[in-house]
Amino acid sequence: MSVELTKQVVVFRTGNLVYFESACGALESAGVPFFKREETSAGLRLAMPVAPSTGPGISWAVLVPEPAVPEAQAVLSELPFEIRTEAGIWDFQPSPKVKAGWKAYCIIILVVTAIVSILGIIRELQRYR
Repeated sequence: MSVELTKQVVVFRTGNLVYFESACGALESAGVPFFKREETSAGLRLAMPVAPSTGPGISWAVLVPEPAVPEAQAVLSELPFEIRTEAGIWDFQPSPKVKAGWKAYCIIILVVTAIVSILGIIRELQRYR
């Protein structure tokens, strides 16, 4: 009895955990066999841990058996983000659009807090007149 091993091919690699989980979910829904792997910029490659960590130099790869590559690529091409096989070291960071949204949110909160505080001080000063 012989066991034939099939070469595993990386079809997607990213440092963004949300994109990674979306890609895995899409492949699972389509019935495409895949394997998940965590990788570091130092070259360490591990089977997906229970609690993945994020940060510079950490990425995740989705591998599929070589015969399933065309099907996996077709499924992944339908996702709303870029499908790459090489992750940048800083991929884990949010996009500039998301950063701008958080900055605007923080500014609004600070302005509202300042206005409420100033109005509270004015009310207290008027009480002592």
